[in-house]
Amino acid sequence: MWAKRPEFAGLVADTTCIIRRYVEKGKCVVAFSGGKDSTVLLHLALQVDPELRVFHWDHGSQLMPREFEEEIIANARQIGAKNLVVKGSSLLERSDARSNFRVWYLVFWNTLHMTRRAEAWDFQFVGLRKEESCKRRVTIAEHKQWGEVYPLADWSWRDVWAYIVSKNLPYPKVYDVYGPVLGWDQARLVTFFDQEFEKFGSLYLDGFFFPQYRNLGKNLKVE
Repeated sequence: MWAKRPEFAGLVADTTCIIRRYVEKGKCVVAFSGGKDSTVLLHLALQVDPELRVFHWDHGSQLMPREFEEEIIANARQIGAKNLVVKGSSLLERSDARSNFRVWYLVFWNTLHMTRRAEAWDFQFVGLRKEESCKRRVTIAEHKQWGEVYPLADWSWRDVWAYIVSKNLPYPKVYDVYGPVLGWDQARLVTFFDQEFEKFGSLYLDGFFFPQYRNLGKNLKVE
């Protein structure tokens, strides 16, 4: 029903125009994390140019279980990504990868910038929307220093889910588990795996609401 609103149709049309404008200006790439926002962004961008390059960062098995990573790649292919670039690092396989975020960021940004130079990208489409945290909130269409473009800057979480449902797009099924628990407005793919974002919701990797207590049962005495 949300997707049938005239305002929603206008939002999709405006976003498509933004994407088309940058595709016509230079060489573009879509940043695809596999989450709900980048899923919408990828589909919209590929409607403009099916040959667009797509960049995906593999967080490694310590931060992204392999079955979820495989699902993300499969979803990208199903949405229509033909030119998918997947990058990662063996450093992220270390046992301390979950807590050493400084290394994670250095590896990620260095890889991204090197890939950008090698591929000669002019613009990167990034799926940040208006409900993002204050530090990441997007108020302009383009970040000129990094060549980042935010086509979903005016999208709400309802808009994102309405687009996914109305277009029958594939998305990580982990959302179906945690959306009802956290709320569909709060469920973020990175929340489930990255301790930096634990403030947005506990880490439920093995199905426990409070994973820090998962092993206490071995030492508990039942009387």
